[in-house]
Amino acid sequence: MTYIYRLEVETDHETGDIVTSLPTLNYTADFGGTVEESIERLSDLAPGFIETLIEEGVPIPDSDPLIGNKLYLAL
Repeated sequence: MTYIYRLEVETDHETGDIVTSLPTLNYTADFGGTVEESIERLSDLAPGFIETLIEEGVPIPDSDPLIGNKLYLAL
């Protein structure tokens, strides 16, 4: 099954890193030097978070509704 979650992108003003997070997945986040790198790293990290939810018997959050001009990550 594919889940689609809204992606937030921010700049860490102290380090200059780009931080991406998935609010629906307990703000699972990662960072990188570019938006692309940060999203790639988060794409590698997020499936592990979902696997942990499954192992712990915690329901996986439903996909976020698609709203214009927002970024989403499909897992």
